[in-house]
Amino acid sequence: MTEVALTYELRDYQRKWIKDIWDSWKRGNRRVLAQLPTGAGKTICFAHICDKFFRLQQQQVLVIAHRIELITQAAEKLETIVGESVGIIKGGCPAHPERQIQVASVQTLARRELLELPLNIGLLLFDEAHHTSASSYRRLIEHYQNARILGVTATPQRIDGQGFQELFDDLVVGIPTAALIKEGYLSKFRLFATNQTISTTGVQKSRGDFRAKELAVAVTSQIGVDEIFQNYLKYAKNLRTVIFACSLEHSRALAAEFCRHGIKAEHLDGQTKPESRVQILERFRSGVIQVITNYEILTEGYDCPNIECIYCVRPTESLTLWLQMTGRVLRTHSVKPTAVIIDVTDNWKKHGLPDEQRQWSLEPKTLTPSKSLGLIQCPHCTHVFQPLSHERAIVDAEIGEDGLVIEHHSAICPSCGQCVKFTTKETTNQNLKSTIRIRLQNSRNLDLTEIDLSVSGARLEMVYDMLYSQNLRNAPPAKIYKAIFMTFIEKISEFSLGDWREIVKMVERSEPATTKKAWELYTEALDRHKNRLRALSFIEQRKSKNQVKIPALRGTTDKSLNQVAPNISSAGEQQPKSSPIKQNLGNPYFQKKYAQEWEQSLAKCSVTTAEFLSQNTGLFHVETTPKFVNISLEIENIPNLKLKLKEVYNATEIQSAFSQGFGKQAKVMLRLVPTQTESQSGVEIGNGQKTTLDV
Repeated sequence: MTEVALTYELRDYQRKWIKDIWDSWKRGNRRVLAQLPTGAGKTICFAHICDKFFRLQQQQVLVIAHRIELITQAAEKLETIVGESVGIIKGGCPAHPERQIQVASVQTLARRELLELPLNIGLLLFDEAHHTSASSYRRLIEHYQNARILGVTATPQRIDGQGFQELFDDLVVGIPTAALIKEGYLSKFRLFATNQTISTTGVQKSRGDFRAKELAVAVTSQIGVDEIFQNYLKYAKNLRTVIFACSLEHSRALAAEFCRHGIKAEHLDGQTKPESRVQILERFRSGVIQVITNYEILTEGYDCPNIECIYCVRPTESLTLWLQMTGRVLRTHSVKPTAVIIDVTDNWKKHGLPDEQRQWSLEPKTLTPSKSLGLIQCPHCTHVFQPLSHERAIVDAEIGEDGLVIEHHSAICPSCGQCVKFTTKETTNQNLKSTIRIRLQNSRNLDLTEIDLSVSGARLEMVYDMLYSQNLRNAPPAKIYKAIFMTFIEKISEFSLGDWREIVKMVERSEPATTKKAWELYTEALDRHKNRLRALSFIEQRKSKNQVKIPALRGTTDKSLNQVAPNISSAGEQQPKSSPIKQNLGNPYFQKKYAQEWEQSLAKCSVTTAEFLSQNTGLFHVETTPKFVNISLEIENIPNLKLKLKEVYNATEIQSAFSQGFGKQAKVMLRLVPTQTESQSGVEIGNGQKTTLDV
């Protein structure tokens, strides 16, 4: 292989990134983790690294992909870039051990004995290296002890409190996303969001992120597939769009809803056959279909520059997952002057925007103690983390006084390296609890608004001058922000979120959550401005001696307040207007799909309950798992609903009836039919005995 074979010219930042990796190896760091944003050309870069490695070391390279379906894509890109054939290690594919580059999935190699692994490997290269904490990756690193190790990823961060210090010796950080956008290598983007985001209150966490089953129930009970489709028509019509759903069933339902309205859409998930997946992606790439809905499949490794919009309906606690999702749309293309990001969750506020400056590190990041299951805290350094899978092995066990097994385990703290002993206790499994609490809440009013990310040079210059004139350059951030509010109170409502992001960068250079902090300041500024107008109105009213003029003055004030209100208004500021208009209840897709189960469930209810359900509710969403089925019923907001539910709705009876009707343990949630009000109310029902309404 010769240098002439390479068909892609490197950009300046790519050359620097490659040089930094080689410099790290020269300094004695055998295992290097290298970060480069999504769309910056990681594959092109490590193809050049492979070429140089062959010429200098005369040894082969083994490239490890995260999933089986990414092998072919990686091999094709490497062959195109390097100009030579690549060997694929996969069942059913002919072996070519003589080829300089071998590509395999970690799943394939994990199933093979050590003696069956490729020989003469001088460089072991992991794509999507944030997954390397898994035991299958560790096994390969330990096996190839004489090989150099290179892990590449856009997001070197984990959500379980573990770091990368045990696996890698050095971290090479590449060019930031903001610089790539500025130089035109990645696309600019527009953001559409809402304050009525999907609530994840009460959803438990496991291994740092929301538990899948509970998250699916929370999402599908608050926002319907028809509402998602209508917002697509408003803000992304005719755009080639990838939708990130919260579950398999949710993704399928979304695809069916789009097709029902004449939009060509298809669904992808981990269970889609590889050959079907390739065909679907090719149809999307060529424009035959306009929308792909997916669940946990297009978050990594999928390169399609002509994606014009991503639509996120999946809340996540993972920064890595959020950046991988948004990264799908940032690649440049001639048909895409600006990318579109639609987020109906609070991901963008929680994790920030794609162009935000990040502080990457090999060190572990402590987790916040919460309802997340399985977290332990080191007694030596207080670091909170999730034990690795092999650390959950039982070291010892005993029987407690209640007759349940107490298991003892041992883990190594990723922060201080000390041994941490912890226990888990056996739990009893009750099919149906004596008291079942069901949440009934209004649907979300997803009125999307484009978030103003523009930056005014004039306003930033005024802030900069104020810092100098008031000698606040080295003052505490809180004092600076207060001075900005007071100095510019007359025009503070004109400051965009983009302005505040730049102000935060100016005042707090080390702030890790720029967008989140800027949003807090943006909303506080609007609140301060409104409060000032109210105060001025009150003063004017007290001065006025003519009582007849007071109503007119209030009307004027209200009009002023409306002019400066934020583009995204909170739900509590709007007043209920009227009762909802009578309409068909439920979702036609699920009603048709589960018509038989619905009839069987009603047949298991008492006559009174069955009559009430058939007249006032409808199937809104059904989420099936191997053992459970989560059911959302849309209910008509009839007069005296609270009293009626208390009379006829027995929670235990409902759960039992639907468990029998659907053939597996059922969890039923009620969802109020959409109304014109954005206020949120909830009903909690416990064993048919107690009904409370919180408004």
